[in-house]
Amino acid sequence: MHLKKLEIVNCLNIAACVCGKDGVISNAEEKKMFQMLSDKFPEFLTVDFESALDDFFDSEEQFEDYLSKISDHDARVFTLKLSEASAREDGLDIRENIALQKAHQIWGIAFP
Repeated sequence: MHLKKLEIVNCLNIAACVCGKDGVISNAEEKKMFQMLSDKFPEFLTVDFESALDDFFDSEEQFEDYLSKISDHDARVFTLKLSEASAREDGLDIRENIALQKAHQIWGIAFP
């Protein structure tokens, strides 16, 4: 799977939304997001990640807005894996789990 930088950022934004549902995006969650993104997309550098995360915190977009920006099935599956793995880094909160379920439902992907 190859994604453009903006598409990678969209994946990150969704994962950040999920991770932030418990009130904070922890350092452990940030590290996991970057690790998974940079492993899958080596061209996505630390500076890209930090800039995208800064933009996320300044954004007023809602979870559903971010979900609507990804239409590719493989990108959606990767995003769900990214979101869940990152949220699990500091213990999967019920609110994070609900957000994951919502993403699965909106995208029509079975929740494991």
